[in-house]
Amino acid sequence: MQYSDLAKNIIEIYQKHGRDWTQLRGDFLHEKIWLDRFLGLLPMSAKVVDLGCGSGIPIAKYLIEQGCQLTGVDASTVMLDMAQQNFPEQIWINADIRQFRAEQTFDGILAWDSFFHLNPEDQRQMLAQFSMHAASGGVLMFTSGPSDGEAIGDMFGEPLYHASLDAAEYRNLLARYGFKIIKMIAEDPECTGHTVWLAQKK
Repeated sequence: MQYSDLAKNIIEIYQKHGRDWTQLRGDFLHEKIWLDRFLGLLPMSAKVVDLGCGSGIPIAKYLIEQGCQLTGVDASTVMLDMAQQNFPEQIWINADIRQFRAEQTFDGILAWDSFFHLNPEDQRQMLAQFSMHAASGGVLMFTSGPSDGEAIGDMFGEPLYHASLDAAEYRNLLARYGFKIIKMIAEDPECTGHTVWLAQKK
């Protein structure tokens, strides 16, 4: 099977294995150091959209506890049902993050461990979407791969697609769509090897 075919299977895989994945993931907040950086740039009671929110645990849970008004978006109804049950007072939208459109803008946009499941061309197009949904001064944080290329992971025996652009291209795209990079670390040892981008709309 070609990479392009595997990229199309992401939603199906999370639909099939969402509950098992959520249990395996657990609720330990490996991402806290980066979430605190993200929160440090947001106003009080910030409106945050979490693109690829999953079950809402642990990331959305932490943001909600810090006073954020959360909108979670996920294409997997299995994952979204868990989020709705966990946090019924927040807004949960069943949509492919590539097709998500909101009438409002957000103080914060998060695409943690979701953006890197998109193929390279979809990632390029998502930067325009990030810009469209970011309020003035809005904060964007996403994870990518450490270098240009496509890679296949594994989820319960099924091939799980990942892709990344080159760091220079991410920098150029962020600048083109009006974002200033606040911090970027490739394969951060303080965050289980994640490559993280934190940027702010000018």
